[in-house]
Parts: sequence; structure tokens; C-alpha cells
Amino acid sequence: MRYITVVITPTDEYLRSSSHQQMPENADDRREIWIDDTLVATQEAIEYGNLLDDGTAVAIVQFRGDADQVATIVDETPEFISCTVTGGETWLAYMHYEPDEVETTLLEQIDTEPISIDWPVRETADGQQVTFFGEDAALHQLIASIPDEMNLRLERAGEYQPDMADPAAQLTDRQKEIVRAAIAAGYYAIPRRATQQDLAAELGLSQGTIGEHLRRAEAKIIPSVVI
Repeated sequence: MRYITVVITPTDEYLRSSSHQQMPENADDRREIWIDDTLVATQEAIEYGNLLDDGTAVAIVQFRGDADQVATIVDETPEFISCTVTGGETWLAYMHYEPDEVETTLLEQIDTEPISIDWPVRETADGQQVTFFGEDAALHQLIASIPDEMNLRLERAGEYQPDMADPAAQLTDRQKEIVRAAIAAGYYAIPRRATQQDLAAELGLSQGTIGEHLRRAEAKIIPSVVI
């Protein structure tokens, strides 16, 4: 089984369409939610989404911002049928809405092909980062069928592993060994209880090697857990 990770970005023409006029003209981040010309929240991830038999869609979306204000989107935007929010600094909204023609086409294509989404879908400054998995032919068909209103950029592809979403799965065995030793020694504690020199002495490596492995491990892990 194969996977592809892509970034899907709506075209400028699509964003300027009538169904996307809730964003002010001077706003340049599609993750932002604006109500009455006020920025109320930022969309960080889609935990789950699905097209229902009646043509409407549901989604569980992770936000940061004013939950109560986002809940009023039902009153401000006719396409939304209901919106229920949880509390906390980073919270979830359960949204029931009427997708436009472009989104419906994309969701129908995903339902039609023998593929699945590796949730969540992450919101980035460039667009929605989505990982699909399935057979090669189905993935190629999906890419070929992306609506013209959406730009698609392939980030990576390969053999799908169920734990690939785990940040630690990105590390080499050597990197895991050094990171685990650093955690156990208190290198990441506050205040720090161990230095790279201490880790070098413990593992029989040079301080430069320790520093290089930690930097490479951190470079892999941090982008995976910070949206």
C-alpha cells in the first residue's frame, strides 16, 4: 500500500468567488476566520470530515481563538447548518454545512476511489496538508481528478506505514537512542540537568556528534507537532 502527502491550495479565483467573501480583501491567510470584519479564530487542523447522503457535509475542526464567536458562524454564513464548539485554548468545532460544488466534487472523488485519508488534515500557510493512502492506481486517479479550482503540490510519497504519523517514526535508530538518553539525563528538563558534553561522555561520542543528531531529530519532530 502506498501513500502520498500533498498540499492542496485553492486558486485565487476560487477564493474570490461569492462563497468566500467572508474574508476581508486585506486578509492573506486562508486559515483565518473573520466575522463582521473581525478576526475571531484560526483553523489549525481538520480532525475528520465526511460527505453525507443528503449532500451536506460534517467536519470536526481544530481552532485557536474565540470559540463563542465561531459558533455564531451559523447566523453569519447561510451555508452552515449547525456549529457546536468545545472549550479550551485550542478547541474543536463540530460543523454541519453545505459544501460548494468544488468541495463536493473533491469529497465525492475521495469516496469513490479505494483510498483513505490519514487524519488529521493539517492547515499550513501554503494550504491543507493531506496524506492519502491506498493502491498506486487509485492515488494517481485521485491526483488526476483534483478540480481545476485547486492547486496540488506533492510533498512526499512511499510505502504507507500505520505509525508514520508518529513524529518518533521519522527518526533513525541512532537519533532515537540519543534523544532518549537526552530525555533520561534531563537535557530537556527545566532547568537543564545535563549538557551535550555530559551526553557525549555517557554515550562515548563526540559533543559535535551529539549536537548534530539532536538538531536533526528536533528538525524532524518539531514541524510534525507544531502547526
